[in-house]
Amino acid sequence: MNADVLAKLGDLAKADVPLLHVNGSIDPLLGRCSNTVENIYRQLGGRISVIIKEGMGHHPHSLRDPKPIADFILQSFPPANRVKPDFLPERVTRTSFYSVTSAYEESPKEGTYLTFRGPQFTDCYDRYSFDLSGIEGPIQVIVPKTPARGMPWVFRADLVNGDAAVDLALLSQGFTIVTGPVPYNADGPSLQQWNKVYESLTSKGFSKKPVLAGAGGAAGEAYAWAIANSDKVACIYAENPMLRCTLTKSQPLDNFQILAKAHVSILHVCGSRDPHLQSQTRIAEAKYRDLGGELTVILSDGAGHYPNSPRDVPAAVQFIVKNTINKNTLP
Repeated sequence: MNADVLAKLGDLAKADVPLLHVNGSIDPLLGRCSNTVENIYRQLGGRISVIIKEGMGHHPHSLRDPKPIADFILQSFPPANRVKPDFLPERVTRTSFYSVTSAYEESPKEGTYLTFRGPQFTDCYDRYSFDLSGIEGPIQVIVPKTPARGMPWVFRADLVNGDAAVDLALLSQGFTIVTGPVPYNADGPSLQQWNKVYESLTSKGFSKKPVLAGAGGAAGEAYAWAIANSDKVACIYAENPMLRCTLTKSQPLDNFQILAKAHVSILHVCGSRDPHLQSQTRIAEAKYRDLGGELTVILSDGAGHYPNSPRDVPAAVQFIVKNTINKNTLP
């Protein structure tokens, strides 16, 4: 792979040029070339779709059935009426967000099985990055194709990757996913700056009670904001949480009574081999129940700290949707 090609991938992604790769699964160039381009382009926010022919080498190229390639070309023309959401400031950077999950299907026309992944084969969402005055660090917003009534949203500290199954499912139901700013010169987010983001979004129609969410150490920051704003929280969703924070001096496990008093429902999704299960989730579970709060734990037997997404995605989504509605965040 020519280094100049890799260096210029950013220009293609910035211009929103979609790519399609058709490969054989035993092509000697698959790992060194195609997979490298795919990983880089996706991280840059570009749209890249892949079709892999099971058991095929470098030749023959292309597909016997040209329809998927023709469909890709037709779908690649940008919509003429793309409009930036009204809640965004004038200056934004737009990239694409989509699932990295692969589908595997038999193709009689190709005489083998095909692996599909990328935005040609799944929903693709706009992800915007922007700055607000007085706030250090960018804010990222992934917008659904059609916002749900009341504009429900998820407020989190960690970036959302293409394997975030719960976030992808919520996007399909009209939730907006917001990653709050983390200053460049600090170890974590600022409570004052997160409050400004909340005020900015709710002043433009977003629900007054977002879902606070995070994975691993980011869950502690979500907890901290929820404790400081317990009357503004629909529920808390955490994946393999480590309940420590820099957003506030006081730590989440020491302030559960505030959340219990506000009747904030909590869901933890944990691997049974997560090293934080006993020291974080089990202690949180016991404390919150003693305070009369509702904390549900979904355990994935045999799983560790990563991957964080639950095996039972519908159960997690149902919890979030139910509590969003029950907290009267939707009119």
